[in-house]
Amino acid sequence: MAVPYLFLDLGSSQFKALAVSPEKDFWRILLPAIRQSRGIRQGEVRDVESAADELESLLKEMEGFLKNVHFKQAIVNINSPELNISSSKGTTVTTRPDGEITEDDKERADKASQALPLAANRTLVQSVIKNYLIDNSIKVKDPVGLKGLRLEAESLLIDVFEPVLRNLDQVGDLVDLKFVSKYVLPYAGAEVALTPQDKEVGAILIDLGATTTGFCVYQNNELMDLKVFPVGGENITHDITIGLKTSIEAAENIKIKEGNALCKKLNKNDTFNLSAYWGEATEGQKISKRFLAEIIEARLEEMFDLIEARLKEKGYLGKLPGGVVLIGGGAKMTLIKDFVKEKLNLPTRIGEAVSIDWYKDNPDPALIPVLGLMALKRQEELSGSDHSNLFPKFSNWLTKFFSRK
Repeated sequence: MAVPYLFLDLGSSQFKALAVSPEKDFWRILLPAIRQSRGIRQGEVRDVESAADELESLLKEMEGFLKNVHFKQAIVNINSPELNISSSKGTTVTTRPDGEITEDDKERADKASQALPLAANRTLVQSVIKNYLIDNSIKVKDPVGLKGLRLEAESLLIDVFEPVLRNLDQVGDLVDLKFVSKYVLPYAGAEVALTPQDKEVGAILIDLGATTTGFCVYQNNELMDLKVFPVGGENITHDITIGLKTSIEAAENIKIKEGNALCKKLNKNDTFNLSAYWGEATEGQKISKRFLAEIIEARLEEMFDLIEARLKEKGYLGKLPGGVVLIGGGAKMTLIKDFVKEKLNLPTRIGEAVSIDWYKDNPDPALIPVLGLMALKRQEELSGSDHSNLFPKFSNWLTKFFSRK
């Protein structure tokens, strides 16, 4: 067996990991693992030692199960509100006398498009090639083999505050783990949750995390926008804590088991027993489920106001017929799909990685981001390039190469 790849989604609520064997004709998922998170807030490392301790425990658990495996490298997510996206173009002159464009020409154009100067303390995380322009007239996705004298590449550059990466690497150093690839999370999730049709007609993927809400927009098969906001499911939990005057732990359990994203769907007489979740509550104390839903819906309104404002600012509001795809732990909330459909006035569905056999037996939208990391790494290897030169497309190789054995 080949040395397994390790994919890590280091979130604020949970660490999710996949050990994957990169075999000849397919990639086989050997072991999924989930562990409570420590040291991560809003997608960033806030306590290096705590994060490292929890990651080390996760690694030991996985290595103990797999036997004779010691992870030295990993592919990890970046999901910080400090992420910034900008457009850049780079041009090169083709080298062959007959004007036929080569892989080398394409690579030079790619690198030229990534040469945009960044502000101090900013580091390029990922760049996504949108398209190529030949002789200022012909726009294509892959120029190799075509003819022209001038080749221009248009990229979307995703950069982040440099300490975000430095702190993450420190965590890896403490557990003797090198992060060989870093992928931006909303973009990674889109690789397995958006269909080719979604990306062509226009769609938005929204990742509902514990302390972040991220999204990316596709249109005409191109990544158009990406943003992460510093608000998530934990904000809802805190609101419930205040509204019901209960503990954080009790509020989280109440949110998961009794929560509802659309209060108008509930009967005024629907209640639950608070003492079932919180020992300090008066025995038999009833709480209106509609009141709970009002607390939840108020925070969701605030979260989706941020997304709506961004879509309006960028000119995409009302222009995404592919609709909304929801992933992340927050996508499991009751009636969240109905809330989003009404709020953004777009068709909405819960994201699935339907072309990965293993996922069909484990249908959890919270797993989409880590599966997206795996998808991007596989695409990187198939293309023979590093992740900075990825095309923003969903390929049918997922069906062929991923299987559960």
